Amino acid sequence: IYSCPDTEEGLLLIEHLSARFSSDSITAEDQIWKSLLIGFADHTPVHEFNIRNNIRRTVLVFRPAQHPERFTLQESIPMESSDRIIPMENGDVALILELKKRSEKEVIEYAEAVTETMESEAGIVCFAGIGTNAETLDSLSVSYTEAVNALQTGMRHHLKGRVFSYNRQTLERLSDLIPDDRAFAFWQKIITPEVQKILSDDLLVTIRTFFQNDLNLSTTARQLFIHRNTLIYRLDKVRRATGLDLKK
Repeated sequence: IYSCPDTEEGLLLIEHLSARFSSDSITAEDQIWKSLLIGFADHTPVHEFNIRNNIRRTVLVFRPAQHPERFTLQESIPMESSDRIIPMENGDVALILELKKRSEKEVIEYAEAVTETMESEAGIVCFAGIGTNAETLDSLSVSYTEAVNALQTGMRHHLKGRVFSYNRQTLERLSDLIPDDRAFAFWQKIITPEVQKILSDDLLVTIRTFFQNDLNLSTTARQLFIHRNTLIYRLDKVRRATGLDLKK
C-alpha cells in the first residue's frame, strides 16, 4: 500500500513506483528475482512463489553490442524450468542458472553457445559475464555484481572471445586497482614518442594476437596470415624500441 499526499508530487511518486514494480514486461515472480539480484533479499517474499533457498546458482549477464533497448534472449536457447531470464534497466539481460552438477568450464561453454545462438538466429552480437557461484539466495546479488564486473572488465581489456568469467580475471582486476595517474606514468616510461611511431595498427594487432595465443609463434603467424619469420621480425622491432622481449 502506498500512501502519498493528494498533490502533483504525490501523483508522480505513485506513477513512478507503479512503473517500477508493476511493469507489463516482467511478472511478479520475475520482479522477486530481480530484487534478489540488486540486493533487496531481506524484504523479498520468496516463500509466496516457492523459491528455494539453498540451491547452487550462478548469474550470467548478457549485453548486446548495440541497440540494447531491443535486446531479449531467444526462447530457443537451452534452459531448464528452474532457470530465469530477467531484463534489467540498463539494457542487460540477467540469466539465473541453476548449476546442479555443472562445472565452471561447462557454464562458460553454455554462455558461448547462447551468444552463438543469438548471432546465428537473431543476428545479434552480444557479450556475456559470469559471476561466481551463489550458494544461497542472499548471495545472488554478489554473483550478479561479479558478472557485470566481468563483462565490463573483459570488454575494457579487449579480452579474447565474448564470454568473460569473473574467476578468470585475476590479473585484469589487479591491474584495475592501480590508480590512473600511476598507470599513465608507467605507460609513459615504456611508450615513449619514439615507440609510438612504430606502434601501427598492424603491430598492435600482432602483439594482441601473440598474447591471446599464449606466445605461440606458429599459431599466431597462421592466424595473421603471415610468415613465421615476419612475425619474429615484428616482435624484434618491439624489443629494439622498448627493451621488452614479448617472447618472454
